[in-house]
Amino acid sequence: MEFDKQKYKIWKLPHPMVLHWIINPGLAFNELILGQRIPKIALIDKTSDAPLMERQSIPCPHCNALNDSRLWSQGNTFGHWFGLVCPECYGKIPCLWNITSLIILTLTFPIWIWIKIFGEAKWLEWEKRRFPEVVSSGLPEAKKTNWVKMGITYGVIMFCIMTLPKILQNRITPDNIAFQAALWLFCGLAFGLVMKLFLSSKK
Repeated sequence: MEFDKQKYKIWKLPHPMVLHWIINPGLAFNELILGQRIPKIALIDKTSDAPLMERQSIPCPHCNALNDSRLWSQGNTFGHWFGLVCPECYGKIPCLWNITSLIILTLTFPIWIWIKIFGEAKWLEWEKRRFPEVVSSGLPEAKKTNWVKMGITYGVIMFCIMTLPKILQNRITPDNIAFQAALWLFCGLAFGLVMKLFLSSKK
């Protein structure tokens, strides 16, 4: 697809936000458990002064529709394990994969392949039924980001993924546990602050 580069800023690899989704191991939880997916390409309207959330569109490579990214926010953020579905043509929109997710999927292939074979069609029908509910409830307006809550949540998830297994295996000292907790709290708050700046940005 060709996009008007005078009107849209194109977010794709190697954009920092896209790269972050791919390399951050904590986001494998969002993909595999929560079913949160990120498109390979997102368009940001440079001609609008609205917050970032309201200026972002997700293009469909099948019907060329430019879908408002808010269709996949709030009540429709999660549950997209097999990808994002265009509300216009119901085609699949190409999505990113986190590296850690790919490693886990490779190791568990004999398990999840049966879920894909027998469950993907039912999932697609469920996805189609979700869109009318999302549209009827109205697309959300950008709100002030609670970056502290977001950061603490992220820090706790990363602590559980990176440090908790070591604790359960007795491979880490109490002093090191405290250091790891402080480290992930700091990293989480830094992540939350960066996300707040991006989501509330009007540039």
